[in-house]
Parts: sequence; structure tokens; C-alpha cells
Amino acid sequence: MERSKAESFTAYLEARQQERAGLNLIKNPYLEARQQQRAAPAAPASGGTSFSLLAALAGAPQWTMTLAELQQASGMSFGDFSQSLQPLVDTGYLTLSGQPGSETAQLTKLGSQVADLARAS
Repeated sequence: MERSKAESFTAYLEARQQERAGLNLIKNPYLEARQQQRAAPAAPASGGTSFSLLAALAGAPQWTMTLAELQQASGMSFGDFSQSLQPLVDTGYLTLSGQPGSETAQLTKLGSQVADLARAS
């Protein structure tokens, strides 16, 4: 016999309430996987893209990091990092300042807006 949609939704709500109360008596692989994802610590911005650099800078105090910190936060190799960084400078998403070896990258307002859009999608 097939359950009505209302009964299925009620069962779902009851399971969610039990889960939130720590009484999850019904084993549900999907819900267990979601709980594990929520409990996992956030990974540093990575992925080897220019957007990962924007995301790292957007989370930094005053939107500023040294290039060494930014590369470490991105998880990119030096070559990938430099190839991803230059287009961001060229498009005005970030600025570089300082002497070689101690340069800093700062997210511009436009770069911050792009990072927000990328995070929202």
C-alpha cells in the first residue's frame, strides 16, 4: 500500500525532529552523510582557480594577504598560482603592492562583489 504524500512528509518531519533532539532512531544513510558533512571542518579555499584566490582574500582581514599566505591558502603550485593571479590583477579584481618577495594582494570592491556572487552560486 502506498503512503500519501502528507503521511510521508509527516514521517520526514518526525525523523528531523528526532535527529535534532539527538534521538535519530531510524538509520538513514542520506541524513547520516549530511550530518558528517556538517561536522567536517571547512577546507581552505582550494581548487586551483582564480575564484579560490578571490574566496581566500574575501575571508581575510581587510581583504589583504601576503602572496605567500594567499598561495598557501589556495593550495596551488607556484605556477598555477601565478597564472591564476595575473588575470585577477588585469581585470581589477585585486591589486598588488609592496616589494618583490613581500608583496601583498588586496581585494578590490569589484573583486569582493565577484567573490560574493561566486559564493552564492
